Amino acid sequence: MFKKINIIKTVCFAVFVISNFLIPQKAFGMSVDVHVPEKYTDVKAGERLYFEVEIKYPENTTRQDLRLEYDILENNQLIATSKVLKAIETQASFMDYIVIPESAKHGLHEITINVSDYSTLSVAASSSFQVTEKDSEIKMYFYIIVGFIVILGAILVWQINRLRKIL
Repeated sequence: MFKKINIIKTVCFAVFVISNFLIPQKAFGMSVDVHVPEKYTDVKAGERLYFEVEIKYPENTTRQDLRLEYDILENNQLIATSKVLKAIETQASFMDYIVIPESAKHGLHEITINVSDYSTLSVAASSSFQVTEKDSEIKMYFYIIVGFIVILGAILVWQINRLRKIL
């Protein structure tokens, strides 16, 4: 009786070891890269940040929907997010964008992309970019008005000097 129990225990242990350690489990070999082109590394608040996403998923043999979530981080605080759905086979490369909020402060920011499917797959990638100070329209109008005042003042001084010479 004890021999049968020992044999059953040994067989169960062998099956457990074979099924968990010797038979390969399903592994995900997806890689995700995000790249902000040099032209877009400096953006102003309120503008679009364009970036390139490259997804490689070699063991995926059929077209599969993947959820992509774009997050903009400012000092590790989430300030903007966007979610899209893309159909991917073995690989994909595409350009996308997200709008930088008007409230974004100037300085170094990070874009993080999380790629997931409808089960356990989840892969993330990130890249950094600079938010530069936004030139205010009020400043631009101020400089235009000051320029006109200087030009009108110069014309007025010239006319006064001309009238003095005549009189």
